[in-house]
Amino acid sequence: MALRNIRATTLFAPWCWLLVTLWSIALTHTLGGDSQQITDRHSGLSPERLLESARQQYWIEAIQFASHALVFCPFISLLGARRPQNKMWEFIVFSLWLVLILPAFETMLLHPGQLPDTQGIRAWFMLILIGVSALNIVLSRFWISGILIGASQFLLVNPNLPNWAHLNYSHAMEAGLSLAILSFLIAFIQPKPDRSRIREEDRVWLDYRDMFGGMWALRIKERINQSAVMYDWDLRLTWAGFVTADGLELPEELPEGTQQVLHQHFYNLMRKFVARDWINIRLKHPRSKLTDETDKPDLKP
Repeated sequence: MALRNIRATTLFAPWCWLLVTLWSIALTHTLGGDSQQITDRHSGLSPERLLESARQQYWIEAIQFASHALVFCPFISLLGARRPQNKMWEFIVFSLWLVLILPAFETMLLHPGQLPDTQGIRAWFMLILIGVSALNIVLSRFWISGILIGASQFLLVNPNLPNWAHLNYSHAMEAGLSLAILSFLIAFIQPKPDRSRIREEDRVWLDYRDMFGGMWALRIKERINQSAVMYDWDLRLTWAGFVTADGLELPEELPEGTQQVLHQHFYNLMRKFVARDWINIRLKHPRSKLTDETDKPDLKP
């Protein structure tokens, strides 16, 4: 049921990235220990064997770094989760991942035996990605999970962040993966707020905001309010829901013009992210529900 609900939205790709990330990190860390452990274990070997062992360990660490860099992919994928460009966006996500891991494999191929240099602009870029990923979730009702996700990403890629951000902690990977799992557990067990008594258009808005995060919510809010000012609608979208242009509560029975605005603009924007049934489940009044006549999504970028 949950998988069917996700596949009905544009969140399917971010969730796929998430599963790949968690499994990749877990599997790559079964390949071997850290460099110090390898050195201690093979301290009695000849210099040639010791060098070969060190090179092998550098390859393992490069693969582990590649799996750690995947932690950004689900959240970057989410930033492009709008039809119709959401499928092509995944190529951008994959390309970004390749750019992040390029220094590690470049060093392994061209300068084997040396530690990869991931400092410079890439290190700062990863730090920015951590902030963007965490903020996107913090702006929803899953703010606790957002903080944990940011901390998890920080720990998993810590050796590749700017030097001033490095932590002298030998179990950063284990702690980072644990925080990631904990963040998802909290998100799943966190009670869903009772929104059965609020306005149906607010219910659509708040559920969308929680599912897609703060970045897309801010964008939708901006689009609706820009159109409202341009076309002189008696309607504004706030972070908590819809109000009149004066900031007052909307009337119980919406005027026909306002209802038409919701169908043609707000629900049309929602259809770039979710299925018609996802919206209709949250609409109580029969005249509000989307039908073949009223649901004509404009999927132009």
